[in-house]
Amino acid sequence: MFHDTPMKPGALVAPLNLAAICTARDAALARIEEGAAALRAAFDLTQEAAQTAKGAHGGWHSPRTDRGEESARDRLFPARFDPAESIEAFRRDLDAAIWTRLLEESGLRKIMDAKERDDLDAAMQGDVPPATMDNITATIERLMGDAGMIWRRGVARTFSQLDRRFRSHDGFKIGSRIILTRVFNEWGGFTYGEIRQVLYDIERAFSILDGQSDRAGELERAISIARRNTIGPRQDEIETTYFKVRCFKNGNAHLWMVNDELVRKVNKTLAEYYGEVLADAAPRQDRPEDYRPTSTAVARVLAFYPTPAEAVAVLLDGLDLREGQRVLEPEAGIGNIVRELLKRPVSVDAVEIHPGRADVLRGIASDRLQVSCANFLQTKPQPVYDAVLMNPPFAGTHWMNHVRHAFDFLKPGGELRAILPASAEVNETPAHQKFRAWAETFSPGWRGMWRDLPAESFAEVGVRINTVVLTLRKPNR
Repeated sequence: MFHDTPMKPGALVAPLNLAAICTARDAALARIEEGAAALRAAFDLTQEAAQTAKGAHGGWHSPRTDRGEESARDRLFPARFDPAESIEAFRRDLDAAIWTRLLEESGLRKIMDAKERDDLDAAMQGDVPPATMDNITATIERLMGDAGMIWRRGVARTFSQLDRRFRSHDGFKIGSRIILTRVFNEWGGFTYGEIRQVLYDIERAFSILDGQSDRAGELERAISIARRNTIGPRQDEIETTYFKVRCFKNGNAHLWMVNDELVRKVNKTLAEYYGEVLADAAPRQDRPEDYRPTSTAVARVLAFYPTPAEAVAVLLDGLDLREGQRVLEPEAGIGNIVRELLKRPVSVDAVEIHPGRADVLRGIASDRLQVSCANFLQTKPQPVYDAVLMNPPFAGTHWMNHVRHAFDFLKPGGELRAILPASAEVNETPAHQKFRAWAETFSPGWRGMWRDLPAESFAEVGVRINTVVLTLRKPNR
């Protein structure tokens, strides 16, 4: 199972119980097919009766106007009946109900956050997979195997909705005060919005970790009780099993978690989900030859994480590049960003410290690409580039050095875009605050400096840290 999450599959998923479910399902489908066949035969008989009746009434209509009688008669003559269509609709509805039962009674749905549950419900509106023994067994085994990840992802999503600082692997920890805005409406009650569901999910997560029954909604009920004799904004303080909340007249609230052991477990869950930060690439003092194997020493392994295609698409989205412009990619790897840039009519200079990957870059067939095997941090700035596109190393704060060095390569009016860990935007260390203060002087304007990349953009390389794109623009002279 998975760490610190006491979810156990219920007896429902035992083989004998699954067999009973599938047997009942098959019997229901067999009976509905028999019923549909009988209805088809009855439908055909009613159509024959209608044709035969024409020979008797000659096309004349009855003067009877009793509505109840008319309704009873019309039920004998439905407009159309397609047995296959009706059987399939019954099958989809039956299977959706079975899948819902399995997920609810096994406890799997309980560990999902609101988005996971909404996605699941949406899937049940489409082409529902048959709830056969093979399908159920394979799905339950997969979900049980993924239960730890489902749980950790749900916790991470929930807390990141509560406060953006939770999006970072190292930017924020539960236990700090969280400031929530627009929690209460003008009458002093909970606003009807996302915040309620987020708080429900947090209470549900804590209940699971605490080995207790679901306490979702406890905070809302406590506030309602405290305010039951008053209407309108007020200031008060409320403590529940898991929360201490200070409510203010302006509709905001300050939130603390009160159970230290559960706080530890949630922080550990977040750390397990986000994983280690991507390792650093070459420090300033390193040289390309340090990474070339020799007969006397084994080259050190330089950590390498190619930029996923989805992240490249967001990085380049809306970037205005015109024919003949020059673009720099300072940590080019094997060219995932470079290849997309070369689809535009621009010239690209790519820098890569690792000799093997530099050779891969040279293998890209384009007379608009120049490749340098060098340590970018040792490269003297030349402010000749219209754009710099980069995915610098993430570990620690080394990415700050890479971004600031790369900015010096822009010509006036040029634009820099860098894929960075979410901590770049939300971490509150002095180094991060100093970096953001510098970056804000080069904000691109109304579009803003920060743009979220899709969640889990780097999951394919084994980490799930959230990432952002930083955009800076060099002022014109």
